[in-house]
Amino acid sequence: MLIDTIKSRLFRVLGKAVCFPRAIMLLVFLFVSTNSYSNKLEHTLFILSKDTPDYQKVVNIITADWIKSKKYGYTVLIQDQKDEVDKLLKTSDIIVTLGTVAADRVLAKKINQPVINTLITQSAFDSLAVKYYGDKAKAIASGVNPIVLDQPFERRLNLARHLLKNITDIGVMLGPSAADRFSFYTDSINQRHLKPQMLVIDPDKNPIRQLDPVIKTSDVFIPIADSHFINVTTAKWILQLAYRHRVPVIGFSSNYVEAGAFASVYSSPEDVAKQSIELIDALLTKEYVHQEHLPEYCTVKFNETVAWHLDLSIPVELEKNTGPCDL
Repeated sequence: MLIDTIKSRLFRVLGKAVCFPRAIMLLVFLFVSTNSYSNKLEHTLFILSKDTPDYQKVVNIITADWIKSKKYGYTVLIQDQKDEVDKLLKTSDIIVTLGTVAADRVLAKKINQPVINTLITQSAFDSLAVKYYGDKAKAIASGVNPIVLDQPFERRLNLARHLLKNITDIGVMLGPSAADRFSFYTDSINQRHLKPQMLVIDPDKNPIRQLDPVIKTSDVFIPIADSHFINVTTAKWILQLAYRHRVPVIGFSSNYVEAGAFASVYSSPEDVAKQSIELIDALLTKEYVHQEHLPEYCTVKFNETVAWHLDLSIPVELEKNTGPCDL
């Protein structure tokens, strides 16, 4: 792009303004620069699913703390700015999407540049990968790099054990799209010498009647994120039943804690931004292999009112925990 323009202009003026030996040195420099340019970043396109504070916060952290400091160019667009998005998809070096809708728009194009999908759940990414590439492996091999929001189940389970010393029965609710991982969750619980109380929710049946016996017999309840089923209404049922039976809930978002979960481990905008910066840096190296990324950073949040109601203490070392996850 810019290098090619400079080259063409230089060729036109070499005979007029530059002596021959010096011209040769300049040309060598330019060709060396061009060969190494494939590992340099000139422009990043950020595409937001919509204009919300969380999306803006992630972009603002990345651009303020990293791109501006290195003088990289960037553009921030909302996915429904179709003409602008389509134009810059062709010329940007790296595409970063925020949210599922933006990821859907970009993956549908099957572009050649590296893509980073952020603020997207595991189930949402898997669905898009199958929709546009046939399966997840093909999407990743094509240069798509998701940073999924889902904290590993082991972290939430380890958090529960750290907070609640004498638990034995672990209640877990799966949505229909996560049912194929049933054995993964039961194995994780069994390996810690705990007893799984599993529920795969049937959307055609009364959810309260399904949830109540599982929550009632659990020492702690851990709902699994599912973009196809776990919504505000489902969370309300879970939290109301858990409160009634005095069962602490370990959620997967800040909103879950604010709504009534005892604790959550999740990716904050700061966590997502930090990992995105590291991934963009990695993409600029020849050794990088495209892959799916689980959250490397996490935030632990507590609901003090629920802790008081359940007569539970909040460990000082976890009270304001954010950064690399060692749960």
